[in-house]
Amino acid sequence: MARLYELFFVTGAIYTHLRVTITEIAVGYAIGSAVGLIVGYFLGRSRVLTDIFEPYILAFYSIPKIALAPLFIIWLGIGIGSKIAVVILSAFFLVFFNTFAGMRNINEDFVNLARVMGANERQVTRRVILPSAAPFIIIGLKTAVPYSVIGAIIGEFIASSRGLGFYILYSASTFDSAGLFAGIFILVALVFTVNQCLNWLEAYILRWKPTEETKVTV
Repeated sequence: MARLYELFFVTGAIYTHLRVTITEIAVGYAIGSAVGLIVGYFLGRSRVLTDIFEPYILAFYSIPKIALAPLFIIWLGIGIGSKIAVVILSAFFLVFFNTFAGMRNINEDFVNLARVMGANERQVTRRVILPSAAPFIIIGLKTAVPYSVIGAIIGEFIASSRGLGFYILYSASTFDSAGLFAGIFILVALVFTVNQCLNWLEAYILRWKPTEETKVTV
């Protein structure tokens, strides 16, 4: 705790590293999740697209994303671009597969009923498809958070001059156990905070779902 106080309130040395890592995670997570959501939606709703692209996506998914980190560093350098690329891949597949599963889990009777009642495609998507798939999508978004953090930190381990991963590795190499545990604690707090925000988002989006307390047994 003394080292945390020093890093945040005395020297302020941690802010540069924290800003770099948060930027890598936030940008990569946002892009990867958005692309995963869009691709998962269209493939999940189209049998033709699924038959064409699913084998290639599954083949690429089998490649460990961390193993691509050195390749991204060669292509994009040791700046934040290479770490963002790793985070994008880490987030994309988790959000994609959960969104895809959610689309496949939709009761088509509800979709057809909405169309019979006069709903257009936009209304069907907004009122039926997305709410039905929302639990799967939220799980994908929540699961992608720790993997995005891992991707950014591993990238910083391999080649970086800034970031929490660099700070943790530097602390370990200089036998600074207090700094090492301080860096790990900050990472845990970061993941916890983001997941808590996603829990609130989940509660808001799925507020229409009955909870165990509101279910009535007949």
